[in-house]
Amino acid sequence: MDSSDETRKAREQAIIDSYRPICLCNKIRKGIIVKAIQAGARTFQEISRRTGAGTGPCGAARCGPMVRGMLGEEVETCSV
Repeated sequence: MDSSDETRKAREQAIIDSYRPICLCNKIRKGIIVKAIQAGARTFQEISRRTGAGTGPCGAARCGPMVRGMLGEEVETCSV
């Protein structure tokens, strides 16, 4: 497999991954949260205000840790 195939497969996987549900209560997908971070959200509260993630009946018990983990990963990626 050459690098163009690897690049294409990586792009395809990123697209598929962006549809992964993160906040099950409000049906917020990973791509929405990533866009909020790329647009400048730097705390869980900012992401929650912009996307609605963490405002459902579970009170972020399920999605909170994932969103916080994504926040750390995306902020590091944006600063490189």
